[in-house]
Amino acid sequence: MIITGAETFPVATPPPHRGGPGFFFVRLDTDNGLHGYGEVMLDGIRGLGFGQIRKLLENLIERFVIGHDPRNVELLWERLYARAGYSHYPGHTRLAFLSGLEMACWDLVGKHWGRPVHQILGGAVRQSARTYTYLYAGEGDGPRNVWQTPDYAATRARAYVDQGFTAVKLDPFSEVFESDARALDLRISQGQKIPVQYSLERLDTAERVVRAIREEVGSACDILIGTHGQMTAAGAIRTARRLEPYDPLWFEEVVPPENMAEMAKVARGTSIPITTGERLTTKYEFARLIEHEAAAIFNFDVGQVGGLWEGRKIAMMAEAHYLQVAPHVYGGPLIAAASLQLALASPNFLIMETIERMDGFHSQLVEPAFDWHDGDLWPSGRPGLGHDLREDVARANAPAVEP
Repeated sequence: MIITGAETFPVATPPPHRGGPGFFFVRLDTDNGLHGYGEVMLDGIRGLGFGQIRKLLENLIERFVIGHDPRNVELLWERLYARAGYSHYPGHTRLAFLSGLEMACWDLVGKHWGRPVHQILGGAVRQSARTYTYLYAGEGDGPRNVWQTPDYAATRARAYVDQGFTAVKLDPFSEVFESDARALDLRISQGQKIPVQYSLERLDTAERVVRAIREEVGSACDILIGTHGQMTAAGAIRTARRLEPYDPLWFEEVVPPENMAEMAKVARGTSIPITTGERLTTKYEFARLIEHEAAAIFNFDVGQVGGLWEGRKIAMMAEAHYLQVAPHVYGGPLIAAASLQLALASPNFLIMETIERMDGFHSQLVEPAFDWHDGDLWPSGRPGLGHDLREDVARANAPAVEP
């Protein structure tokens, strides 16, 4: 089985843009008539336009993927990571492309052997995967600040519990800049999380929000505190002590993720499990997390760490140190499909992210639609990743212009 061709599919998401403003898919074709689908994670490379992404990806495919046997997944990593230039630096762009192509190869391997990917990764250790969602504003509620409005946050958490979710996530500090940050040029820093000590006012608001959710849902639902590297280690410890009475399942990426030693200070200073990994890119970075004892849970993204096989390696390293994994899913449906396959085969899986119930546009883009019920995402049972891209829907939602 040899890869003979490919096609790429940029997609502009419709409002309310769940999972981001756009997705990018790839199809690999083989000489035996099979088609494998993957997805390029865009979150770390949004500075590039769709046209630039297409050109870069197609160049990599022509140079390294055409003529490749997709069953040789390890060799694909070597070609695209270790041999595609001198540097081994784990940049988001290269890893996003590699991850999407690797997913498509696994999809081909599963279809070739007539098996779901999780059966090839070691077999299922569970029937389905527990999920969580971010808190979003309700349909028809208009633009509401869910994460910093205690009563409304509690109402939305209750709505998700009533749907069947057993865990919800929020960032009660999102897009908040303190006095130190305001001294910078906000035209540059807007959207960038700058490590700060939050004011007492901000800490009070965050505590009220988390308390309101806990009082509303009781023990029926875990609360995940999903910060984005906004705090110094000292500020994160101070914040964690405010939140410990409400027993969050985790406190995520509490400092910028590249400084594992600072994150380890927070891990030692709080009883809340520390989670990190969504902005890291290779098993080598996760090995450093283990060395520093900086986190209890790795929420890596299979669309960014090199794909399913590298994700499996990271999960196995974590398992050997009694750490858990919780795949990050922020993007389109094929990253979610791949994450589900990994979750089914990983004994140390804790929970995975979904974009609400993976319905709406996410399910419209794939065949079959996702099966989410009772708080879990369930596999389709089909070979490969279990879901094929609906190319007609992808083409119908192509961006009008590819900058």
